[in-house]
Amino acid sequence: MECESMRASEIAERLRTTLGYKLIKLETPTDRRVFLTIKEEDLEDAMKAVFDLSREARFMTLSAVDEGLDIELLYHVDLKGTVVTVRTRIPKEEMEILDISHIAPAAEFIEREVRDLFGVEFIGLRPDKLVAPEGYEEKPLRKPMVGALPTQARPIAEALLDSACSAPISKAMMRKREDLGLPAMPPIATARPEATEEIRKIAKEIGFTKRIGYNEEKKKLRYS
Repeated sequence: MECESMRASEIAERLRTTLGYKLIKLETPTDRRVFLTIKEEDLEDAMKAVFDLSREARFMTLSAVDEGLDIELLYHVDLKGTVVTVRTRIPKEEMEILDISHIAPAAEFIEREVRDLFGVEFIGLRPDKLVAPEGYEEKPLRKPMVGALPTQARPIAEALLDSACSAPISKAMMRKREDLGLPAMPPIATARPEATEEIRKIAKEIGFTKRIGYNEEKKKLRYS
């Protein structure tokens, strides 16, 4: 079946069948728009699935959005009047993703532009610059690592997720307690391991850790 006779719902169903669990989200807000969200490591499979829908699939462009802690990348493909957008995001700590010009040759130019302006490295893409002069290493459209929490709230958020205590003990207080022969950390009921684990679980389930940019492995915010 060619895509000229397909609507967004039909395209979405075929993509759901092909990609299965790799789809984080699949949306059809109108009869001519499809949005699919995938992890960065599944980009190649997602793009192949989209282009396999029709021999007339046409790569339109790539959009990059700096969200503070991550770069969101949106790959737009036209399927005979229905636009499919593949969404993914990469953390600024890595800033690498696969080059897809072997699937869509026209993507090479916009990938080079995004690399010049945002600093995203497309693995496999030739190194030639497109819009920035040789020797110019600034990334004019990349923002600093910025998170949702103001400076004064960051220690409290880290303490809450690390020990289930929203009132961190200062280093000065720690030294004072040590001088007095007291325990380094006063006994706090909410600092029990089970309470801490419950706080972390709730924070993750409601999306709090993601919104504030908390690294669960390092137990630190991704920004200082």
